[in-house]
Amino acid sequence: MKAYLISYDISRNSKKVYSLYKVIKGCSHEDYWVQCFNNLWIIKSKFDSNTIYERIKEVLDSNDCFLVVEITQNCDGWLDTNIWDYIGNNIFRQAKTSPEI
Repeated sequence: MKAYLISYDISRNSKKVYSLYKVIKGCSHEDYWVQCFNNLWIIKSKFDSNTIYERIKEVLDSNDCFLVVEITQNCDGWLDTNIWDYIGNNIFRQAKTSPEI
């Protein structure tokens, strides 16, 4: 699993925003996503950035802009504590493996 930052700039009157939200959430693994700002999401996904790009591109217009970037745990910023906690506990948390017998 990898973490991706998704940012976009679409027309304010666009009715495609709900389709975009659906695609972003659909690309996330087990609903591990957080919308940090109006147009910025962080998701945990089994897909690569190109697959996410292609899925988003299908629902937007050619004059809309977006960016998909793989991110690492080596990041910092000024966000609400609840968002940071969610990112740390859900986006960057490694899956537990079963102990070897």
